[in-house]
Amino acid sequence: MKLITLTVGIFSFFLAAAPSASGSYLSRQETAAGTFVTITIEDTKNGDEILEGTFSLIRKLEKLFSSFDEESEISRLNRQKKTALSQETLLLLKKSFFISGISEGAFDITCKPITELYRTAEKRNRPPTEKEIEDVLIHVGWEKVKIKGNTAEIPEKSMIDLGGIAKGYIVDMAITRLKDRGVKNGMVNAGGDIYAFGKNPGGKDWQIGIRNPFRKNGIIRKISVRDFAVATSGDYERYFSIKNKKYGHIVNPATGRSVQDFPVSVTVTAPDCAIADGLATAFFVLGAKKSVRIADKIDGVEVFIIDANRITYESKNFSKFTLP
Repeated sequence: MKLITLTVGIFSFFLAAAPSASGSYLSRQETAAGTFVTITIEDTKNGDEILEGTFSLIRKLEKLFSSFDEESEISRLNRQKKTALSQETLLLLKKSFFISGISEGAFDITCKPITELYRTAEKRNRPPTEKEIEDVLIHVGWEKVKIKGNTAEIPEKSMIDLGGIAKGYIVDMAITRLKDRGVKNGMVNAGGDIYAFGKNPGGKDWQIGIRNPFRKNGIIRKISVRDFAVATSGDYERYFSIKNKKYGHIVNPATGRSVQDFPVSVTVTAPDCAIADGLATAFFVLGAKKSVRIADKIDGVEVFIIDANRITYESKNFSKFTLP
C-alpha cells in the first residue's frame, strides 16, 4: 500500500504519492490554489465527470480567495475596503475568525500589511525599523473586519490575506461536493492539506507519512485517518533574506515581528481541513509547548510538532492516529 507523504511548507509545491488509477479507484491531479491538487475517489458512475466538476469548483474558489488575483473578491475588498461578497467568501472569513479565537489571535488574516513591510525590507536589503513595525501593526487585527449581511468592511489601511486557510477550506468544499455526488471513499490532497474519507484502495483507513525534515525522503511518523483532515506545515524553507539574515515568512500578529524561533514541522489533525490548515499556521507563532496545551483543549484537534533541535511534541491523543 502506498503512503501519502506530507510536505513541510505551507506555501511549498507538493506532489502526493496518491494511489494510482488502478483497480476500483480513480486519481487525477491538477495545479490549483498555488500547488498540486490530487483527488482520488472510488471508481463510481460518472467518476470522470465528478472529478472534472470538483476541479472546476476548486478553480472557482481560487478565483474568489486569491490575493494574487486582482479580480478576486479578496483583492476587491482590499482595494475598496467595503464590498459585497459571495457566501463562499463570507463563510471562509467567519471560519478564519473562529480559528483566530481558539488560537488566542495567533492566526490572523489581516497580517498582510506586516508581510508586505518585510517584502519591501527585503527589496531594499534593510530590516524594518521599530517605528515602521509599530506604524503597520496598528492596522492589524482580525476583529477589525466587520461583516453585516453579505457585506464585509475593513479599515482604510488594513489588508486581508487568506493564504493560511484558503487551501484547507477549498479541500473541505471539494470533499462536500464529492460526498454530495455519492462518493463514499476518497481523498483530496492540496499540497499537504488533506482530507480522507471512507476507505483507501486496500479497504482500510488512509495511511499518511509525515516527512522527516532532517532526512531526505525520510518518514518520521506514520498515521492512519478516516473522515479526518491533516495539515502539515513548515516555514524553514520560506523566508525573507535581509542583510544575509533569514526572517521567517510567518509573522506574529501581536508583535508584528517575523517568527524566528519556530518549529521545523507542525502536523495538525482536525475534523475539517480549514481548521487544520489555520491552526498549523497559528501553532508556528505560539511555539510547541503552548500549541500542545491549546490543542489538548480543543475537541477533535491533535498536533505533532518537531522543533529545530529534533525534539518532538504531541498532544495527548495524537497517538490514536499513529501506526507502528
